Amino acid sequence: MKELVCPLDFRYGRDEMKSIFGERQRLDYLLKVEAALAKAHARVGNIPEEAAEEIERKASTRFVSPERVKEIERQTRHDIISVVRALAEVCEGDAKKYIHLGATSYDIVDTANALQFRDA
Repeated sequence: MKELVCPLDFRYGRDEMKSIFGERQRLDYLLKVEAALAKAHARVGNIPEEAAEEIERKASTRFVSPERVKEIERQTRHDIISVVRALAEVCEGDAKKYIHLGATSYDIVDTANALQFRDA
């Protein structure tokens, strides 16, 4: 069976678009959304401020590599759960238990998509 290709796929397109829709960049957008979610929860008192700060500090491809996410995804067979688990691995203290709190996968995916489209 042929694999479908999305026009926004990081393997195709111009350098300007790859700088937004590349694999590493895509992961950074997903991580930014997870960080924003944690900050919002902290703002209304649902999670400790320190936990949100730790999530925000580590929610970057400087700490979470696409390679590690792919490795986890081979086990989970779920893209966003793989991102969540990879981020949890690098977060210290109780922060890991607050990652992705109250969100569905598509809350994260759709928001990341919107941010990428905005930046494109």
